[in-house]
Amino acid sequence: MAQISGGNLDVTVDVRANEEFASLSDDINSTVSTLKRYIAEAAARIDKELEYAKQIQLSALPTNFPSGEEYNIFAQMIAAKEVGGDFYDFYKLNNTTVAFLVADVSGKGIPAAMFMMTAKTIIKDLAESGMSVNEIFTKANEKLCENNESGMFVTAWMGILDITTGKMQFANAGHNPPLLKRADGSFEYLKTRAGFVLAGMEGVRYRVGELILGAGDRLFLYTDGVTEATNTENKLYGEDRLLQFMNENLVMNATRLLPALKQNIDEFVGEAPQFDDITMLAFEYQPKKGDATMANKIFPAKTESLLDVLGFVEEQLEKYDCPMKMQTAICVAIEEVFVNVAHYAYDGGEGDVTFAVDFEEETRNVTIQMRDKGVAFNPLQKPDPDITLSAEDREIGGLGIFITKKTMDLVTYAYENGENILTMRKKI
Repeated sequence: MAQISGGNLDVTVDVRANEEFASLSDDINSTVSTLKRYIAEAAARIDKELEYAKQIQLSALPTNFPSGEEYNIFAQMIAAKEVGGDFYDFYKLNNTTVAFLVADVSGKGIPAAMFMMTAKTIIKDLAESGMSVNEIFTKANEKLCENNESGMFVTAWMGILDITTGKMQFANAGHNPPLLKRADGSFEYLKTRAGFVLAGMEGVRYRVGELILGAGDRLFLYTDGVTEATNTENKLYGEDRLLQFMNENLVMNATRLLPALKQNIDEFVGEAPQFDDITMLAFEYQPKKGDATMANKIFPAKTESLLDVLGFVEEQLEKYDCPMKMQTAICVAIEEVFVNVAHYAYDGGEGDVTFAVDFEEETRNVTIQMRDKGVAFNPLQKPDPDITLSAEDREIGGLGIFITKKTMDLVTYAYENGENILTMRKKI
């Protein structure tokens, strides 16, 4: 009886010293048998309900992955239990803008799954209202903090991309840094300062980051179930092993890459059980450009290189039948920004500037991108000069980038992987 009351329902009472003990033994065994049957039936019902919950959760995650458009997306979520707190999402906000994200709710199981559904719905509703990505996180944090008696929180990384320009704004709420691969390079971590987790504290405001994607650039988002997968020796899979795997499989498409990565994680973990949910999302930017041409050239960051730079740009513009008046205006803008880099980017030291000139025949848009590895500097933050004032009264600086912005149709800046990237676009 002590074993039974302690939870061992597999023992049998068999005391036959007299008729009363024999009857009592039979009654106890019958009661235990009935109890075991009820427990089994209850467990089966719970398993069935958890399976329903799993199907409901999975049905909330998009599985109609876009391919062959201006971008490709593929994602997977593998829960540690029947249901989990990880999620991914993506959706078009309008004809030219797409949003995508990966998030991780603290905890596992049913409570995390319920909080996950709430967070997913709130973020999507805010995104579709037209907010910027940092405003989405700021407002979502406010809503998730309300009546959060369970003390759960969410880490998330979200990007919103203008598919016509390649300009992407993103925000990070305490999440793992994504991996970025340029079309002609290898994967590197896009490490920027992360904001606080969602639902962790009221009054948090989130920063917006900017990134310019080019054709063929790829992003890989994931949750900490990947890097913190633990083997029987209590070792983590880790960021270094993830980076190595990704760079060893650069040519593998996402539909094969993500399952292969999960298999690699499983092989590392071995017999150890899956400790945390695993979610992965691969995003590739593939703008439709029709008949596009591109030319690249590297120049020393010296004022003596200016004539060579302008000659290179003019040579490309002439190929596209750009009117001479427009060529002159574009070259004036190029001169302003190049001279600024030559004077200040490398603080008197040696360095290079890479120019890429891209032309799209269908739209007749020419895109000129200038990259340097000098001191981080965003020229677009400089306020426009008051051109109504005389040269003596006007504050020094800012006129060059002002001319560039007025000349070009679009000017954007990004700093990533140690490079200043200034992108200028003009319809010719």
